[in-house]
Amino acid sequence: ARSSIFNNDYKRPIDVAAEKFVLRCEGADDLEVKNKLEGELILNDLITEKRQSRMNLLCFSPQSRTLVLHHPECLDHVAKSESDWEVPDRVTSIMDSMASNVREYEIQISSDFDRASLELLSRVHSAEYLTFVNDLSKELEKRRKDDQNSENQQNAPVVPFTPMVQRTMRRDGPVKKGTHSDTSFSSGSLRAARRAAGAVQHAVDCVLVGRNRNAFCVVRPPGHHAGINGLLAGGESCGFCIFNNVAAGAMHALSNEGHRPKCQRCAIVDIDAHHGNGTEEIVKKCDDPGRLFFFSVHVYDNDKKKRNQNAYKFYPGTGEEDDVAHNIVNVPIAPLWREKDLIQSTKSFQSATVNEVRHNTRNKAKQKAAAAASAAKDANVCPSETDTKDDISNGGSNNRLRSPKSQTPKSTPPHYYQGTGREAYRRAIQQRLLPALRAFNPDLIILSIGFDASKGDVGNARHYVGGKEAEGINLEPEDYAWTTSRILEVADICCQGRVVSVLEGGYGRTPTSTDASSNDIQDSDKLDKSVFSECAVRHLRAMIDPFDEERLNSGLYKS
Repeated sequence: ARSSIFNNDYKRPIDVAAEKFVLRCEGADDLEVKNKLEGELILNDLITEKRQSRMNLLCFSPQSRTLVLHHPECLDHVAKSESDWEVPDRVTSIMDSMASNVREYEIQISSDFDRASLELLSRVHSAEYLTFVNDLSKELEKRRKDDQNSENQQNAPVVPFTPMVQRTMRRDGPVKKGTHSDTSFSSGSLRAARRAAGAVQHAVDCVLVGRNRNAFCVVRPPGHHAGINGLLAGGESCGFCIFNNVAAGAMHALSNEGHRPKCQRCAIVDIDAHHGNGTEEIVKKCDDPGRLFFFSVHVYDNDKKKRNQNAYKFYPGTGEEDDVAHNIVNVPIAPLWREKDLIQSTKSFQSATVNEVRHNTRNKAKQKAAAAASAAKDANVCPSETDTKDDISNGGSNNRLRSPKSQTPKSTPPHYYQGTGREAYRRAIQQRLLPALRAFNPDLIILSIGFDASKGDVGNARHYVGGKEAEGINLEPEDYAWTTSRILEVADICCQGRVVSVLEGGYGRTPTSTDASSNDIQDSDKLDKSVFSECAVRHLRAMIDPFDEERLNSGLYKS
């Protein structure tokens, strides 16, 4: 049997392996199993048979496995301190959790891939920016070797990256203080960034030629905030990013490569607490915008547009509107710390709608009288423009109920009416992403997957002086599994399940006093990455078997 063919429901043999056992399981009530314990035993036996059948297929059909790419060089990108958010421990925590929660025969782990070439990176970044990064890397490497040769044995030199990009690439505007820079650069950062982009390039090739059904790149540094010149115009931070890994992979997919099938259309789906502003800028500059699709769902809060004295902007403060001409769909979600404002705005909107309806009801008699008077007039006499305006303003026949959009107070952001939190996120996926993705009909889907939208992650919080945090969004691990399953369903229909997932954000949560006293968190300054790694594993398990993960979410059986 061919493991790569699809049936009429767009499923492979691996997807329907032992499906009849599950159907029997779902019909257990029809069997009138009297003993509940006996029924559970039968259920477990059937599930075991299903998993055994899947195991046989995966063992004898390696191309059905999910490819997982990582590389030790990604750990050479050093942060300022171990308490920083974007640290090597992000990758190791995922790989450690994967080892204990994913079966060996379900995935293919590999570090056998090259660094991204200069030619690939030049498709998404300017030559000036690439030269700047290369020169900075050479300078830090020289300093590292000098330190090794001297008696002064210190750690690898680490410099603040954002202010150096501002001085070199922008040459105007304010420059961020080095002590406030979240993005760092060390002697190993260039190797790590090139290896991260190279992982996406390799994953794209493997998936397009059918060597693997899909792929997950567990790499760092992230990349979706890196624009053509690294830092975008008006940007305040590089957002931990050096090269845009996802954009480089998409451009590689769209290139003409003789050794693999041609990819006519590529979709980039950004699921991160922050807007992928760098990816959007690169997509807009694409020579053929009809071949690229970009979707981003993210937390959005930007008071600086109103120029308030105490204005706040949730980074990066972009992604409020769509760009239909370039196939860009942005879905901003109001943060949970704005929930009171959202409730108040919704009440005002409902009140305005009710008042408008009552107004039209009271004027029904006036409308009928105006219509009768108009009919009695001479047909050759046309009302003047002023009379028409007066008729409309006084509740005449042209005074219809205004649309909700026109009734919306100008001071209320439109996305406030979509809600907050998990509910708003799931609506965005179901109502905005899936129909648009299916309509675009891509040959390949690349996911910018950031787990910083999970509940308690510092990446989606608003941070106050004194260490207080206000949560922005509250996704659970099952939300990532659900999203992955929905996207894979569309991928099975459009592009034979070709999906490449790339790690972006996700940092962990601030440990509490209880965590600090437990054995799990040895250093209270480090972030707790247990939920972060769980989200990554649930995402991976959904890529391995989205139908099995869906049953896990529904509580049909336990893993």
